Amino acid sequence: MKRVLLPLSAPNYAVDQATGDIRVRPREKLLERLPATASRNAAFDLLHERLAVATEFFQHHGDGGRYGVYRAMGDLIEYLTSRGIPHATIRPIEAVMAAIVDADNGAGSHIFEPSRTAKGGSPPKSVMQLEFEGKLAIVIECCVRHCRAEGKRPFVEPAARLAAKLINESTWPVHVTARDLVELRERVQQRKKGFSPDRMEVDQSMSSEVARSNPLDWAKILLAHEWVNPLPKVSE
Repeated sequence: MKRVLLPLSAPNYAVDQATGDIRVRPREKLLERLPATASRNAAFDLLHERLAVATEFFQHHGDGGRYGVYRAMGDLIEYLTSRGIPHATIRPIEAVMAAIVDADNGAGSHIFEPSRTAKGGSPPKSVMQLEFEGKLAIVIECCVRHCRAEGKRPFVEPAARLAAKLINESTWPVHVTARDLVELRERVQQRKKGFSPDRMEVDQSMSSEVARSNPLDWAKILLAHEWVNPLPKVSE
């Protein structure tokens, strides 16, 4: 669906029944700017630091990332309001925070209510789970390319053992077997390009020059890089 800005005479939100296009004209007050309470650079630097803290909570706090998300949303709201954006305009972000509080209190939220799956079907994996599996698939793919370049025949099984060793010795919160990785690689390869997060992770990562020329080094960099955030920890 395409979003099109409308003239002032049009309604705020309308759907073209013929094309399905959504047409939006924000209310004037939502576009109003209030006086800023912090300079652009100071506010941005503070946001950056606070988001880094929220990311550590997200990954390690033991609640599946819930508190880290809540903190990050609050930090983002504080940054936006300090730059003069009114609270009414950032209501969707506040709604995410409210939904997190509702979840803590045992209440449901329409925002995060899952869509119904086909009758008898199992719910799909989350996007974050698929993205993480994509990262695992990158490691096994790098090891496959390394072993193949080394002249090993067959090369998939030794590559899978190497990849499992690297992953299990890393700080990633997962334990895998060589068989797990072989099956994961095959599953990801069967995904349609550009549609599944795990396949997209692999295709994007393996297109880099380092991945092509030094795949084993690329796998080790990925496993150790501080920009990589594996799945958040969940308390047992």
